[in-house]
Amino acid sequence: MRRNSIYAAIICLFFVSITSGIIIKAFEDYQALERSRVHLENYRNAPRELFDPVPSDPNTVAGSRGPVIGKLIIPSIGVSCWIREDTVNAYESVYHYPESVMPGSAGDCGILGHRTTYSGPFRRIGALRRGDMVIIEDHLSSRRYVYVVTSNGDDIRWDYKVNPVRFAQNGEARLMLITCYPPGKKKAAWITHCKLVRKENI
Repeated sequence: MRRNSIYAAIICLFFVSITSGIIIKAFEDYQALERSRVHLENYRNAPRELFDPVPSDPNTVAGSRGPVIGKLIIPSIGVSCWIREDTVNAYESVYHYPESVMPGSAGDCGILGHRTTYSGPFRRIGALRRGDMVIIEDHLSSRRYVYVVTSNGDDIRWDYKVNPVRFAQNGEARLMLITCYPPGKKKAAWITHCKLVRKENI
């Protein structure tokens, strides 16, 4: 009799654990669906300029900049988006750190992009490998800068909130692609490092 009671208790615990797992999974799916719904709603209601920003005019006064300075292209992970200087919170766009050097210049050029929101241009950044090409088409100089990845996933900065990322202003021409880590969280800064290998006219 006692043995039967133990078996019954074990069976009950088994079904309770299964049911709990199903409930937790359903709740997580609901949260993911709700996030997708909110993202879609934001996408539909976003101002038109967040989709089709006006590029900077190369004929403007020297040294002046508009919101869009060029385009970022990463063939291996299917990225092709605007590079802006006014905000990172725009669809199909990434952000150029104004305190970093301009693309193609000596020093560190910093580009920030979202992983899970605003079309998530850097959602597949973890798949980049050494030697992959990263291309910047600069509207201001009418030049194309071709970089190659030198490291990816080796530089994760958990203290970036108290020790901000700094950009060298001289030396070898480098590119830093920066995003959040883990994906969708802001606990650390994931930095992909690249170096310039050639310059071309557009």
